[in-house]
Amino acid sequence: MSARILVVDDEPDIRILLKDILEDEGYEVDTAAHAKAANEKKRSNSPDLILLDIWMPEIDGVTLLKQWKASNTDNCPVVMMSGHGTVETAVEATKIGAYDFVEKPLSMAKLLSTVKAALSSASNLARQESHARKEEPVGNSYAVRQLKLKFQNLSSSSDAVFLSGATGSGRKIWASYLGEISHPDKAMQIFDPGQKLDEFLSLNANLYIEEIIELDEGQQIDIYRAIEDKTRHSGTRLILSSRLDHLRLGEQAKMLPALAACWSKAIRIPSLDEHIEDIPELLEYYVNWYGDHEQLPYRHFGVAAQNFLRNYSWDGDITQLKHFIQSILANSTDESIELDEIRQLLLQTKPVNVQKPENAIQVTIDLGLDLRQAREVFEREYLAKHLGLCGNNIAELARRVGQERTHLYRKLKSLGLYSKKKS
Repeated sequence: MSARILVVDDEPDIRILLKDILEDEGYEVDTAAHAKAANEKKRSNSPDLILLDIWMPEIDGVTLLKQWKASNTDNCPVVMMSGHGTVETAVEATKIGAYDFVEKPLSMAKLLSTVKAALSSASNLARQESHARKEEPVGNSYAVRQLKLKFQNLSSSSDAVFLSGATGSGRKIWASYLGEISHPDKAMQIFDPGQKLDEFLSLNANLYIEEIIELDEGQQIDIYRAIEDKTRHSGTRLILSSRLDHLRLGEQAKMLPALAACWSKAIRIPSLDEHIEDIPELLEYYVNWYGDHEQLPYRHFGVAAQNFLRNYSWDGDITQLKHFIQSILANSTDESIELDEIRQLLLQTKPVNVQKPENAIQVTIDLGLDLRQAREVFEREYLAKHLGLCGNNIAELARRVGQERTHLYRKLKSLGLYSKKKS
């Protein structure tokens, strides 16, 4: 998946030259002749790197960079392009926050090496941020300790791993944990059934599939072949998951029997009610997690509150517990969380919430469609609604729906919701 670069320069010859050269190198390239066009392209196409000229009409490159920094929209590296007389200005721009600068007339070798270095730096930073946001399996119960031991025993292998467990039990968290302890140098790629599997199987990564029964027959065959042919996909660690065990998978008409049989050796992720003694640790962990990642206030659960939550029926498993913690942290600024507040909040959230019209959609799905087609209908309506709510800002859309931009672009294109704008 190629990086997207925005070239901002008021000289048409330079824009055309850079576009041709960078596209020959495999990059996707947008161009802009001035600050207004640059802002529009940056907002709509979310570039991975910007090449920004210093001298432009009306608003110069340094001023534009300052505006991006001040508005906190500098979400990708910026390389300044400067003439001989503006090198000092370009150096000053790096103090403001530019990644580097290249001098005009441009040396293509220097330019391309700077582009690669900037994209690599951004990729490393993204990996660090992703690592910081990763959730970890929490608990010291016998069930959790035994599960961690199983995963540690698998850490030195690259064999495919199969997981089963109820929806909300945390299969994705455990998959991420396995990837981290076995191949920390490899990114975790989460495969969506609407994407092309071949491209993912060629990646040097931990590839996670949340629900195997959502794959079509061709994808299931490709996955099974990848499991069998370890040498061909030796750089990919497959972590395959399903809410169903191997007996129930075998009963699925659309399930490849050979692939369903693999779940006879699946590792089962226990439901929350099987390790309720871990709930106090989970409460503390997610209080801190939401404080770090969503800036919610730190609040402490009292002993009676913790005991009540240990004995509460969490129908939605860990996912439901997390949503409850998120809600109660935002419910008050009081440092202590006591029993009355918990009961009141649980009482409020028990009925089905009636969403505001702007935050809800109604989707009519023809029952004559198969599961994959019905999923596409829902995803198209869901993403189209969010696109409208965030003003077609792809970066904001990615944040709203919890998807990485590279995956999201492909999904939008497959649903006919995104097309590359011509420069």
